[in-house]
Amino acid sequence: MKNYILKRIVRSILIFVNAGIFFALSILHFYWAFGGKLWYDLVLPTSSNGLHKFNPGKAATLIVAFSLLCLILITVGNKGFFDRYIRRKYFHYGTLAIAVVFLIRAIGDFKFVGFFKTVKWTKFGISDTQIYSPLCLFIALSSGLIFIFNKTPGAKI
Repeated sequence: MKNYILKRIVRSILIFVNAGIFFALSILHFYWAFGGKLWYDLVLPTSSNGLHKFNPGKAATLIVAFSLLCLILITVGNKGFFDRYIRRKYFHYGTLAIAVVFLIRAIGDFKFVGFFKTVKWTKFGISDTQIYSPLCLFIALSSGLIFIFNKTPGAKI
């Protein structure tokens, strides 16, 4: 019984922490989409000569912002908030997908992003090593724990 209660508490904390992270990242992407420049140079992968690998436009940045809002819905769906409308198993497996995607992002492309990148000493590379990849790993691990602690999709945990 104690183990069940502990899992329930940990799962709830992780759900709300992940939702908070996704919300903050979404707000930041909306800020950039509408012209904000704070931290903008630190978040785009750059080559060793300092050139951005891509320059996303307003539409692409808005897609990311809205996608992050969707991740909030998937994550909090594990609490049963939407059970009346959507079966919880979709949120359950959606959370597993979030874990996999963020784990892949944390591992990276072996060139510009992730823990195993080769271009490490650019502004982005340093920020990626210190902030972005660890954050992605945290999201992957916490989403994985949410998935594990919510093992029975139909259960009212």
